[in-house]
Amino acid sequence: MWSIHAVAEACAMTTGELSQWISRGHYRPSEGVRPGQRRWFDWRDLACLAVINALRKHSLSINAMSLIAGDLREYLAEMDKIPDSSGLLLCASWDERQPGQTIGLMSETELCRLLRSHPETVIVVDVAAVYHSALAKLPSEVISRGARP
Repeated sequence: MWSIHAVAEACAMTTGELSQWISRGHYRPSEGVRPGQRRWFDWRDLACLAVINALRKHSLSINAMSLIAGDLREYLAEMDKIPDSSGLLLCASWDERQPGQTIGLMSETELCRLLRSHPETVIVVDVAAVYHSALAKLPSEVISRGARP
């Protein structure tokens, strides 16, 4: 578990920006807090926020990034951890028939199959790669759930 400051820095955003996304409902952290409590972020939050940071480079709206991160959170809820190697791909596709949908986590083979269907727009983020990049920027001491300051 990490503080808002550590996670924001690791994902190349400000704490104010992340706080606004949370307060406006654009991002829902894993753990809710009561007013006055310190907020903590887990590995799923780090993965979702790292993906949001990668999506920002595509000039997507915060609403689009929010939808994609929400979908990613659901996929990650069924996982115990992010794989050590890259290749865990999150795909979002847009075309006239199906505007703005997250397709999900897929392998490179499944991505090739998707691309053969000729969608108008596809955004692909290597979740494992952006997660491990953000993880490498975090402080080395990981605070366990029971040992928060």
